[in-house]
Amino acid sequence: MPESTQRSIHAEDPPYYILVSHSAAPTNAPGVPSTTLSHPVIQYHYADDPADALLPQYPGEQILIIDYDPNSSAAPAVKSLSSDLAVTGLRVTSPPGARAAEDDMGRNEKMYILETTMLPEENMDEDEYMSPSAVLTRFRQRNAVLRLALEYGDTAAMDDTIQQKLTAPGPQGQP
Repeated sequence: MPESTQRSIHAEDPPYYILVSHSAAPTNAPGVPSTTLSHPVIQYHYADDPADALLPQYPGEQILIIDYDPNSSAAPAVKSLSSDLAVTGLRVTSPPGARAAEDDMGRNEKMYILETTMLPEENMDEDEYMSPSAVLTRFRQRNAVLRLALEYGDTAAMDDTIQQKLTAPGPQGQP
């Protein structure tokens, strides 16, 4: 295809492929947290649309927002409007096999993976019977989740490709 007729895909094209990666919140059990991928229901909301259209419509609804500015070269910011879901990162990758199946449809060929984690529910009865070391471990794990969410918020505007993973607390006394 001649260079003059080739359509360049830059920030003006919103992501076509979007997945949500759900990581289980850290527990007291050792091991790697489980992760599942899902396809979100996508609803486009423009700057001149009413803001209340973004609010949850029913209890338990989880809403993630990709703040995509076509005039910015920075990666889009991802936010959660849900009280029990935190965004921990955004990964921008090439979707496997998509290029061969598309025949130059003129769309953004990158896949956006929104990395999230569910915040654990508080169980007061469980807290009363936990040992001090279990309470400390739980505290460190929850701080790790908070740190990921806060670090993502700080770096999202600066980095085009963001990948952050949940990490287990360090050995004996290190966060």
